[in-house]
Amino acid sequence: MELRSTREMRRNEQIARTTAKKAEASAPARKAPAQPAADKVTLSRQAVSYLEEQNRRMWQYQQEREQRRQSRLDSELSALDTAKSRLKRMEDELDILNKCQKIAASIMKGNRVPLEDLRYLMEHDQAGYKLAMAMRRHNPDPEDEESVLDDEDRNGAVEGSGGGEAFPGLSVPAPGGGTPDTGMVE
Repeated sequence: MELRSTREMRRNEQIARTTAKKAEASAPARKAPAQPAADKVTLSRQAVSYLEEQNRRMWQYQQEREQRRQSRLDSELSALDTAKSRLKRMEDELDILNKCQKIAASIMKGNRVPLEDLRYLMEHDQAGYKLAMAMRRHNPDPEDEESVLDDEDRNGAVEGSGGGEAFPGLSVPAPGGGTPDTGMVE
């Protein structure tokens, strides 16, 4: 068995050598193929002008489309800005209304409300002030309410007063006699 496998190996080596020699011999015989022939296009002047015109039209179309898109985006942005400013105004008005309602509720309970809160209510909701004063209940043990106004509201009221008293005719009748020292009204 060993002899047979050795013989087969020698024969395979001889076959490999002969095929390698044939491949080497055929390589020089084959010349490297020349570069493939390039395609040539010959266009008439009329065709060139037509293509240039089409190219110019496509460029103009793209420019116009971009301008329309940009103007649409600008108009949407300005609409968002106006909506945002309207929303901000409405938010501020709602904040004022909430503060006025809290002040009016305290007045209706018969509690003592700071004078600056009363002025704020009169300034921003006169009908609410009148209604709160008309619906005020007698409270034998009134509580001193804290101001619902923040610093911006207080500073705005001071700046808006013009240096003098903002409401010279303001006289708030207090059932139990309010204390002018504290600025609180029953």
